[in-house]
Formats: sequence, structure tokens, C-alpha cells
Amino acid sequence: ASRCRCSVLARCSRWCCSGACVSAIWASGLRGWRRVYARLEQGSPKLDFQVVELEALLDQVIDELAPLRADVRVERGLWQPARDGEGSRVEVEPRYLHRAVQNLVGNALRYAESRVRISYTIGAQRCRIDIEDDGPGVPQEAWAGLFTTPFLRLDDSRSRASGGHGLGLSIVRRIVYWHGGRALIDRSELGGARFSLVWPRRQAAEPGERAR
Repeated sequence: ASRCRCSVLARCSRWCCSGACVSAIWASGLRGWRRVYARLEQGSPKLDFQVVELEALLDQVIDELAPLRADVRVERGLWQPARDGEGSRVEVEPRYLHRAVQNLVGNALRYAESRVRISYTIGAQRCRIDIEDDGPGVPQEAWAGLFTTPFLRLDDSRSRASGGHGLGLSIVRRIVYWHGGRALIDRSELGGARFSLVWPRRQAAEPGERAR
């Protein structure tokens, strides 16, 4: 087992090699997430959109979170940069997009049996990130409210196994909304859930207007 390097989520001195540590971190951080969500609901923060390398941002999240589950393989799926020579450069609010991706990867690690896969595609106009796991998945009847209902608890094995709640997903939805995009859920070919973020490759001239 290896020491859990999870300061990005919470301070933790546990030695871990399974999902138990991830679940413990998430549960202990629930009060903090409630405060974050309350602040986000009060209004839009100042958004500082910048051109960043999406591959570097994803690599950073993988480096931060992969050690939480030594028994889960975090895979790089299809990494498709832009075809116009811009590579993986996109215009985002890096702090908040990092938080959104971090939430989704952490969620996948909680529920995965053995695999998490991260993919991205940059098209002419839009960007997409897909985060998949091979866990129990989410029942289709719960998809509509998953991103919109804070603290949602699902009555299935995915929730019962680790006491899941939907607060982090509500924060993800709010962040991608500020980017003019949307958050999606579907079934993954790995057998579990696939969460996706889709947003414009370039932001409006007045970023603050997009957040309203």
C-alpha cells in the first residue's frame, strides 16, 4: 500500500489501496462541499479565462488522484487535440475547470472496480472531456436530477457502497455552465458511468457575462 497523497481533497494520513479511503475523504469533506455550494449559489465569482494546455490540466488531476486507489488503473483513453495546429490549447477558467475535473475523477475512483478512463476531444468549436469507470453505474431514471439536485442519494449499489451524494456533481454543473457548456451522463462501455463536460473552445469577449 502507498501513502494517500490527497491534500487536494482533504488532509489524510491513511494508508490505502482501495476505495475505502476515497469514500472516507469524501464523507469527511461533505460540510466543506456544502459551504462551497452555498457560496456558488450566492452568485458568480470573478472568472479569469486563460488559454491553457488541456492535456497538462488532465495530467495534473491524474497525478493528484490516481494514488488514492492503488487497485484501480487510471487510463488515458482517446486524447484528440485540435486539428488546426493548436494542440490541446483551450480557453478556460483553469481553477474552476480543474475543480470540475477533479470532482469527476474522484467520483469515478470511488466507484470503480478496477478501471477509470479519461478522454478528451477538441473540435473546431467545442471541447469534450469524458470520464468513465467500470463500477455499478447510475440508473437511467436518476440521470435527469443527478447534476441539479444537491445531496442526491441514489437507491442503488453505487450509492449504498460508499454513501454517495450529488453535491460535487452540482458544483460540476455550475462550473461548466459558467463556461457556456453542459455536463452529461451516459453508460460507459467499461460497464459503469460516463460523465462528460462539453463547452465552447473559445469564450465570449466578456467572460463575466457568460457566468450570469
